[in-house]
Amino acid sequence: MRKTHAVLTIAGLSVMLAVAGCSSSASSHTSSSPSPTVSGTSSVLPPIPITKSENITAKVGDYLNVTTPNVTRVSTNNAKVLDVSQPHSDGSAQFNGGAKVVGPGKATLSVYGGITNLEMYSVTVTATN
Repeated sequence: MRKTHAVLTIAGLSVMLAVAGCSSSASSHTSSSPSPTVSGTSSVLPPIPITKSENITAKVGDYLNVTTPNVTRVSTNNAKVLDVSQPHSDGSAQFNGGAKVVGPGKATLSVYGGITNLEMYSVTVTATN
């Protein structure tokens, strides 16, 4: 009887210690992963859609996305302001032409397309810091 009583007492103490180890008090709570933080400002903006001839103002770091159908190529008259990217396919997706604004100043983005590959329109870009 004493042996059974001793075993039950040890088992009871073990359960109480285990429950105490799971305590959720603020002083004993630790986290194994840091909480995510959210900044009030974001530096990533969506690309500016380009669909027609127009004058636009953009900031350095902005992207221009030519969404007009049948575009075959794009060009600029000022590579210090616009870094152009050509429309292309990688076999699984079709990518639009466009440009990244890389410096302040003025530039023209010319959009070519159709069967004849002639200029469809141009966009005057004023880039600021």
